[in-house]
Amino acid sequence: MATRRNDRDLGVANRDVWTVAGIGGDGSLVVTGRAGQRELPADYVNRHVELAFASTAYGAQGQTVDSAHLVIGEATGAATAYVAMTRGRHRNVAHLVADSVDDARRQWIEVFSRDRADLGPAHAATRVDHDIERYGAKAPRRPASLQAAALADRPRRPEERQPIGSRPDGPGIGR
Repeated sequence: MATRRNDRDLGVANRDVWTVAGIGGDGSLVVTGRAGQRELPADYVNRHVELAFASTAYGAQGQTVDSAHLVIGEATGAATAYVAMTRGRHRNVAHLVADSVDDARRQWIEVFSRDRADLGPAHAATRVDHDIERYGAKAPRRPASLQAAALADRPRRPEERQPIGSRPDGPGIGR
């Protein structure tokens, strides 16, 4: 089971995983885990304990388990699949529903094509074109004072930079 709320007095933290070692008549639990043995009162158990045989990929991030299983769906993206498929110490298994091996392969490839940040400049240009078509090419106008501030703060190209000490506002690092 997992504790789902930090409680300093009980010595438990959110997402700590425990094995139930004893059950009290009132619903309290004696649990053991990495931090040792703890006694959890019934009120805490009722409100802040859940089964831990399954977790989301993000809930498992940073954990290592003996065997990890990923259920792939239409919304499973590359980041989720990567996290889930790197949690198992001995075994990582992906589960999906497919009509054939070719269909399973196609789905697997699609997973690693979704929500990636590193698809390159051609993909970014395509996305920009799509967004312009979807939202329109005209950007909202900013007040002149904001435009002037944005121009003043923009990074300078190397040929625009002035050497240290030669700027009119005194010494400093050229922009």
